[in-house]
Amino acid sequence: MKNKKGFAIILSAIMVIVAVVLVIMMMSSGQKEIYYGYMKNSTTAEKVISEKDHEVEKNVKLPAESGFSPKHGDFVKLVKSEGDESFSNMKVVKHDDVPHGLMMKIHDMGGMKGM
Repeated sequence: MKNKKGFAIILSAIMVIVAVVLVIMMMSSGQKEIYYGYMKNSTTAEKVISEKDHEVEKNVKLPAESGFSPKHGDFVKLVKSEGDESFSNMKVVKHDDVPHGLMMKIHDMGGMKGM
């Protein structure tokens, strides 16, 4: 009986510690900002558009990262933590993976109506 109580207390303590660690991890991860862009060359995005507020930035330099080697004309998805200046995840995506509204901004089609 004494052995079972000890095991239950230890198991409960471990579960509390795991729960606290998970809560801290979730709170520290913060919000992610997602951007889509069109590459001018292998290191510069001609246009980068924020998914959240549709703001356009031009000629954005991207850091060199292993596994990320875009070419001229590639579409890219860029992710960074809110308030952070550097991108935490960068990957080349297909044309169809870019949301329609953002694609219209990339191609300067915002003024077209009735499509």
